[in-house]
Amino acid sequence: MAHARPHPDSRVECLTRLAYELLDAHEDTARLAAGSALDLEWALHLDYLRDLQRVAREQLARATDDCEARR
Repeated sequence: MAHARPHPDSRVECLTRLAYELLDAHEDTARLAAGSALDLEWALHLDYLRDLQRVAREQLARATDDCEARR
């Protein structure tokens, strides 16, 4: 069965991109934790993770609000 691709501007697409970004961030963190990073890299990566978490929470809140509004 073929799956329909969501419109690029849809909430589903935004959340899908976010999920992949979170997975990539996890992979980066695992690599950094293995000892391949300098202190500056850790600081920059942790800033990135904090920003990513903020964006994720904002997008999930908007998606939740949209779902609640449709009920």
